[in-house]
Amino acid sequence: MISKWLFVILFYRFAPASSSSLESTRGNQQVACGWYDFFLDIHRCYQRPPGQSPTVTYIMYDVNPSEGFNLRRDVYIRMAVFLRTLRKRPGYERSKLVLPPWSDLFHWRSSYLNQMHLPWGHFFDLESMRAYADVIETWEFFDEYRKLAKNGNKVVIDEFYRLGHFDDMFENGVFVDKFEQTACKKETEPSISGTSGVMGYRNITIDERICVKFQGSASLLYSMFEKLRPKKREGLRVIFLARAETVLHDYWGNVDYWEARRSMRFNRDLVRIANKFRLDFFNSTNQWDRVQRPASWTDEGPYRKSRGGDYLCAHMRRADFLFGREKTTPTLHSAAMQIKRKLLELGLRKVFIASDCSKSEFHDLKNYLKRFKVVRYTPESRDEMTRLKDGGVAIVDQIICSHARFFIGTYESTFTYRIYEEREILGFPKDLTFNTFCKEEEIGNCEKNAIWPIQYA
Repeated sequence: MISKWLFVILFYRFAPASSSSLESTRGNQQVACGWYDFFLDIHRCYQRPPGQSPTVTYIMYDVNPSEGFNLRRDVYIRMAVFLRTLRKRPGYERSKLVLPPWSDLFHWRSSYLNQMHLPWGHFFDLESMRAYADVIETWEFFDEYRKLAKNGNKVVIDEFYRLGHFDDMFENGVFVDKFEQTACKKETEPSISGTSGVMGYRNITIDERICVKFQGSASLLYSMFEKLRPKKREGLRVIFLARAETVLHDYWGNVDYWEARRSMRFNRDLVRIANKFRLDFFNSTNQWDRVQRPASWTDEGPYRKSRGGDYLCAHMRRADFLFGREKTTPTLHSAAMQIKRKLLELGLRKVFIASDCSKSEFHDLKNYLKRFKVVRYTPESRDEMTRLKDGGVAIVDQIICSHARFFIGTYESTFTYRIYEEREILGFPKDLTFNTFCKEEEIGNCEKNAIWPIQYA
């Protein structure tokens, strides 16, 4: 028979909770309780002074301006998974992740468009993302901060961590998680994107700038916050992580990663545009293509029966890849021949091209594939382009590619990897998804992208 104390231990270890922490009141003393994994110290409480509320902590971040849209999406996953863990720590239960605005990324070439400070809601379904992590837009943060700090429009970053790499990433040949505070160089700028101020906002100032050599996964950030924080702050705390791409995944490709990734559904207007294009050009719908797509990502499950529309999608990265990755990037003719061979093998007559190629290159590609219908997506009008922006057009491309019968992508392209992930979520067989262009059409044994299948709890 289980003893009373053993029953209590098992109850607290396995009983579900509505949040990562519990709070109660003993007389005038507020008690906050956090979950721990030690067998005999599973549920430990710490006392908070009377009348004091838990600190609201805002985690802001940005990445190197040269990084592209799809790498930034991956950095978000690292931060969102970290936030979920952080909120289980005493004193961090009310932490929120502030989504950095999108501003004039390197690959956005439409100079006539205003593409500064675009919110995440322009590209993604925020309610879907919030079903995984407590995230807010930057403008929402400004509103909340104004009410809490009562400081007008001025925003003060309490701790600005400028992350950088160690000169030697291996100690005796071993990669070790570590961080070390270093002296900040005078030329180190607080601005990571934009022309002035932090992220281009003139109303943000920095109270304490801390430069850190950082090497390790996101969970190490908690130790950094605790060790390097200038002084204890109660009520409100704003932390900024500059060069957040320095932080690695705790576990890339595990269940936590995929839950965060699945929550990143696209803006519904972009989905509508992509679906209309699929229907008009390929007679493709989710129902006819047997694609898994419940109303909420939380209802998704293991599935490998998606058929896809009657078309092939090819992501052909050109531009800088022609020079930076010349050894693995095929010529236009070689890529066309690889597409043609696969179309004949699958008995398909239509191909969708997602590419940063020029109009003349696309014209040449169509000439190489004269027997087939070759299409790409372009906004119907200048007004639509102004509304979608460069990033919106790229997402429409990804949605269309994600629903194709067969997909072939570019070696080492993050754009290709995001399509791989979408197709895994939608339930396509792996052999119809994880395909890569070879440098030469005649060489079958060439460099291939890695296969990372989806994981469910």
